[in-house]
Amino acid sequence: MKKKNLKQFQEEISCLLKEAFNFRPANEKEIKANPAIPKDWQPFIIDIFKMFGETVVFQTTGKLNKEGEISGDALAGKIRPDEWFKIKTGKRKIGSGFKIEFNPKGTSMKLTKQYGEWDYSINLVAGLGSGVKGPTGAQWESLITHQYNVLNKEPDADKNAAKIANEFYPIYHEPALALAKAFKKELGMSTTMTQFGASTGKLSALWKKHGGTNATPKTDMFTDNYNISLKKAGGSQYASGTAGETLSTFHAALEYMGADGKSKAKIKSIMKSIKDNFEKIQLDMAKGELADLDAGKTVGGNIKKGSKIYKGDKAWSKKDQDEFKKFKDTEEFHKRLNDQIKKDLSVEKEPEFRKWFLFEAMSGFKKFDGSRSTSSICVTFDPDDGTVSTIDVTEDGSSKSLTGDTPTLSKELIKKSGQIKLYSAFKSSGTRPYSVLRAHKEQTGDMLVDCTLDSLIRDQIMLDEDVKSLGLTLTEEIIELDEIALLKSVYSKMKNIGKDAKKWIGGFFKKLMAQVSKVLAKIEKLGKRMFEGLFQFLGIEITDASVSVPSDISDFVNK
Repeated sequence: MKKKNLKQFQEEISCLLKEAFNFRPANEKEIKANPAIPKDWQPFIIDIFKMFGETVVFQTTGKLNKEGEISGDALAGKIRPDEWFKIKTGKRKIGSGFKIEFNPKGTSMKLTKQYGEWDYSINLVAGLGSGVKGPTGAQWESLITHQYNVLNKEPDADKNAAKIANEFYPIYHEPALALAKAFKKELGMSTTMTQFGASTGKLSALWKKHGGTNATPKTDMFTDNYNISLKKAGGSQYASGTAGETLSTFHAALEYMGADGKSKAKIKSIMKSIKDNFEKIQLDMAKGELADLDAGKTVGGNIKKGSKIYKGDKAWSKKDQDEFKKFKDTEEFHKRLNDQIKKDLSVEKEPEFRKWFLFEAMSGFKKFDGSRSTSSICVTFDPDDGTVSTIDVTEDGSSKSLTGDTPTLSKELIKKSGQIKLYSAFKSSGTRPYSVLRAHKEQTGDMLVDCTLDSLIRDQIMLDEDVKSLGLTLTEEIIELDEIALLKSVYSKMKNIGKDAKKWIGGFFKKLMAQVSKVLAKIEKLGKRMFEGLFQFLGIEITDASVSVPSDISDFVNK
């Protein structure tokens, strides 16, 4: 680009808005008198003013780029929401010669008109000018509720909603009326609407137990037929729920699965896992790493010489040797068993679990025990064009369907459940399940089964006739060892006195699995608390759960 002299530069920018301004003119005279507006811009700005009158605010930043020109589009402005709405919905025609372009997202529009050789344009958005805010989400609830009741010829059916709505008339009358009409048309509603208000819901015992604390109702407005969860269009992001809420929702979904009877296969899978892993440990006891070490074989570079274990020429410390033995005797089995159980309990990808998870997240059915705080339909509203879109939560979106242990869900919600991303983590309980069992029985009475897997193993050892007949002293082991380590200790003692330990362990597991089968059969009959009972029996707990949901439903889920 050639270097321009001052005169050329001045001539070329004479038609640009050179200074920042933000003003609402009262008449044409004020526009002509504004020194920031060059004469060749005045006809365009005056025409815009004629179209919208004092409802328009003209704005420009006046920021120059490196060429000395106004950055971006030179002129912007705000028009009152009612005027915006009329143009967006075609109720108001723009002036002759103007070309209109709506932003694809519907957040702004560009008006352009040619004067002489030049095109002049302004970017307009709906607004009231600097420092003036439009209705909040709760205030939109009032506006829609009031206008809906006006259409229903019951304007004072919700007096509080009417009072709040009247503060925003006439500016928001048109969009509120259009939205009310859309509600009647899309939902087929005919009975009075009530805004639920800012009251908090009463959280269920299930929710409190698992760390959920958000008592915000899912319902924003309701009629005789619908509990409505409402959100404004736009602004939502792909989002994750809080840990406590997600964990509570996770447990709620497990309850639904237990209640609908379609999850008994999970119990059978766990039983098979237990059986398979116990069969594996039989082999470990006969041919495991400890036996190899005892025989003087090298295991992972480690070898037993006398009573000590060496890594090369260096003897392990007593602490390390004890930890090694504990790991090999106990933790390895527990890890294998627990890893398999966790895998079997990984329900995140199962359609049944996902649909119930999303149902609970959007409805709050178990969260609020099916009360008015529970929503049956989710509605997104757009005040820019007076439209609404719905997602039925129940089969027909009706609040009357919010009954029973397993409400009938809408096909749309089930389809959307395939879009969510779930994660969970499990761990063994912090204390020995046998101790937990006794504590619960003695203090809380909250155990759903009268034993744990570990307690069954311990009791089976204590009652075993071979153990009794051999006169084995197990007092110290019973106190100090966990159940798997105790079992291995008995096995070793059997070998030391010349008994067929392998045959004994085979018979022991057969009797044990008979008892396990009986317990699991009882767990199957626990209904909605089936998984809770299973977790207690196995001595494991869900430590973490998270979910990510698409933007179109995130506001409903995280409300």
